[in-house]
Amino acid sequence: MERLPIILDTDPGIDDAAAIAAALFAPQLDLQLMTTVAGNVSVEKTTRNALQLLHFWNADVPLAQGAATPLLRPLRDAAYVHGESGMEGYDFVGHDRQPLAKPAFIALRDALISAPQPITLVAIGPLTNIALLLMHYPECTFNIRRLVIMGGSAGRGELHP
Repeated sequence: MERLPIILDTDPGIDDAAAIAAALFAPQLDLQLMTTVAGNVSVEKTTRNALQLLHFWNADVPLAQGAATPLLRPLRDAAYVHGESGMEGYDFVGHDRQPLAKPAFIALRDALISAPQPITLVAIGPLTNIALLLMHYPECTFNIRRLVIMGGSAGRGELHP
């Protein structure tokens, strides 16, 4: 079975942990890169949460920290839903994992440019990293197979205007 190469752009609070598990363990998917963005909580916290989840699942997937703020407005997080850490109630063991030494939009560009086949981008948080990628490196679109987005709401839920 040929596996679908994907990149997951995420703002892990509790809700994204299930999607990360699905991306890691679905036999049809080949998770090649994760990127984090501010959304549910600050980007420092979403990055910490993503690294903790990768460690918990013993997954060897590179991770790049992304945008700390939206492009057009101040950050409004969802700590009131997900707790101050973004994953309230979950305690993880210590680890020494670190994000890549480049911002997410550059890691996205590098992954797309070097990929032998088009990659599906799966964005399950605010789209700031994707916007930065396309603003700075529009030539990368040739190697984006599909953009799958989970987000947006006119009421409760994924409201990131």
